[in-house]
Amino acid sequence: MTQQDLQCLASADALKSLSGNRHQARWQAAAVKPYLALLEEAEMEQDDLLTPEPTVAKDMLDDYATTGLSLRPHPMALLRSQYPFKRCKKYSELEYLRHGGFVRVAGLVTGRQRPGTAKNTVFVTLEDETGNINVVVWQATQEQFRRELLNSQLLLVKGKLEIGAEIDKETNKMYKVVHVVAGHLTDYSHKLTADFQLKSRDFH
Repeated sequence: MTQQDLQCLASADALKSLSGNRHQARWQAAAVKPYLALLEEAEMEQDDLLTPEPTVAKDMLDDYATTGLSLRPHPMALLRSQYPFKRCKKYSELEYLRHGGFVRVAGLVTGRQRPGTAKNTVFVTLEDETGNINVVVWQATQEQFRRELLNSQLLLVKGKLEIGAEIDKETNKMYKVVHVVAGHLTDYSHKLTADFQLKSRDFH
């Protein structure tokens, strides 16, 4: 195993059980190299080797940057108490709201699709800490908020809530279909950090 392999494992937090935290693992992985004669006489306390433990937010962002997912708190859970996200509804709350009512939702953009049969409609999937929110963006809204639609990693949507029902052909059971018809899009990617990299599945 090369030192680069160790750095990749450390960055992905795969060495936590050996080192205590991601920062310490990176430091220790960097030290795995031929011993330098220049340092033979140097005295070093154990505390000198300890690096500050990363915050929960930093750990979560590093998870996304290295593996594309995180088992730590979701980014929206960390942002939920902040304005304007505290005014947004979670995915888990949508089915209990009034059909046709105004709603605000926000989440990480995990997918953008434009099916050939959808008459220039774009479907966006937003992920929050409770699930995936389906957003419908009509052509007029696409044109007005093109940059936000195509570039956002964290998107806030204001729109109309639509709740319907469909029958599962296999089980013959009825289930709710919930989506938001977008009227206004706002890019809040700056609320994340420059290190946050989430690759959405666009137009497949």
